[in-house]
Amino acid sequence: MPRYRLDRVDVEPLDSRPATWTFAQATVTGVERRYAVTDWNHTIRNRWEFVVRLPKTRRERIEVRPVRVPNDRAFAGLDRRSITFSRATRPGFAGLRYCQLSLAVPPGQGTRDVVHRGEAGNLPYWLRNLGWRIKLKATVRSTRGTDAHSLVLLVREADHAMMIRLFFATKAWVLKRRFWM
Repeated sequence: MPRYRLDRVDVEPLDSRPATWTFAQATVTGVERRYAVTDWNHTIRNRWEFVVRLPKTRRERIEVRPVRVPNDRAFAGLDRRSITFSRATRPGFAGLRYCQLSLAVPPGQGTRDVVHRGEAGNLPYWLRNLGWRIKLKATVRSTRGTDAHSLVLLVREADHAMMIRLFFATKAWVLKRRFWM
């Protein structure tokens, strides 16, 4: 069984085009960038294609979604999942985006498992090693909801390759290893 490492995921830009999509039943306009991705943690069935949707306004979320996945039973349905990155607003975190740290769960068990404070020690090794990228949501953005104690992953705003790698870490590898919290 491979030892997963984020640096073994190669991300190559393909093209960029203006696009319109819907998010939370609202129409969003912006730019769609496509990437060819090779996950060298696997020797076969390792070619993916991703799209990163960049909205015109900074306050909107950046969406990362696979559009072509390998023919592997563990990855079935991942082309219908995505992660979104919101703008961090607290001092010290300007210029960073965050996504909620939620792990994929097998079909029939729901869609995701959100990770909260105190559960970081139960994460798989490839996520525990992210260091400064793992924070509480309340640390990077004020919240009126009940998710202040959930964990988030930080990434620089223009680092699309790392956003794609975080999709692998929280969705693809979790399903491949059949990891449960």
